[in-house]
Amino acid sequence: MKTDRLLMQTWEPEDWLAFRPIATDPEVMRYITGGVPWPDDLIQQFVTRQINNARAHGFCLWKLVDQASARLIGFCGLQYLGTSGEVEIGWWLASDCWGRGLATEAARRALRYGFETAELKRIVAVARPENLASVKIMKKLGMQWEKDTTSDELGMRFPGIRLVFYSIERQA
Repeated sequence: MKTDRLLMQTWEPEDWLAFRPIATDPEVMRYITGGVPWPDDLIQQFVTRQINNARAHGFCLWKLVDQASARLIGFCGLQYLGTSGEVEIGWWLASDCWGRGLATEAARRALRYGFETAELKRIVAVARPENLASVKIMKKLGMQWEKDTTSDELGMRFPGIRLVFYSIERQA
């Protein structure tokens, strides 16, 4: 898939190396793991999980490649949210790409894929309440606040994290 500025592609096993600078940047990871960079094995597991998700579900957190530079600058896409049974939209961008509307651009394309191609009825998003940039993107996408929750309640990988939960229905 593509947007005006981005390619949204499935992952290859070796992509973990290009993704490593993003997943080890404390600024990017501030709202993910409290600023703790991911070790190499966790980065490799993430890429493998996205490859498997694409095969199993027809969607994943696609890698984002800047069309102008061919650089991997993050990801955006869809995945099942913990053990909740919900499909979530999510994104990360390299910190030098923030503030340019790229996450919103990619997220709009991912939402369209989710509703038109995957025929999902509903898509959700979660973020730490203090992650105002992500919450702003959720609102730009037309998502509505549904509840405050925790990563434990949703059966997510990293326990003990307070989250806001937004959603959007296909008809919206």
